[in-house]
Amino acid sequence: MGIKAKYTECKPPEWTKEDLRAYSWCINHGIYISALAEGKGNHNKLWTIQVEAKGKKVISPKTYGPDDLYSKIFELYRFYYDKNVRK
Repeated sequence: MGIKAKYTECKPPEWTKEDLRAYSWCINHGIYISALAEGKGNHNKLWTIQVEAKGKKVISPKTYGPDDLYSKIFELYRFYYDKNVRK
């Protein structure tokens, strides 16, 4: 038996300089990436990712768990940064 967590904890991202640069660029250019819970309450274990750019919102068809959610979000920030800045 043990103490059951009151919520699901996602593994926090490790910010690299590249991540910070990509995140800042995206926010400053109106590209927002967020996690949407697939269930109700604090025990949610799956999320989808929503990307909002130029007023258009797209939700990922795949769900992500607490261990890979932030790595995917930062992968997307780097993707948009690379696509628009490092042409």
